Amino acid sequence: MEVEAVGSAVPSPRAPIHPVGVTAELADTRAKLRESVPSEHWQGVLEEIARLQFEQKMPPLAAMQAVYAKLASGWLPHVPRVPGL
Repeated sequence: MEVEAVGSAVPSPRAPIHPVGVTAELADTRAKLRESVPSEHWQGVLEEIARLQFEQKMPPLAAMQAVYAKLASGWLPHVPRVPGL
């Protein structure tokens, strides 16, 4: 019995994966959030999204959109101070 090697064929180039539906909305909203906040505030943005999901029982997309709206109105999360600096 002959068995053909799995990796012997040259793989065909694959088209890039483009998210659709809710996955695309999540990716788009996350990109907008990332662009709209200075890097030192990013962790605070993620914490606020998690807080809304936990305390308000919001789905991930709704929490991201709520934080994006807060950022658009001028809100910025607290930046934790590093001890010793």
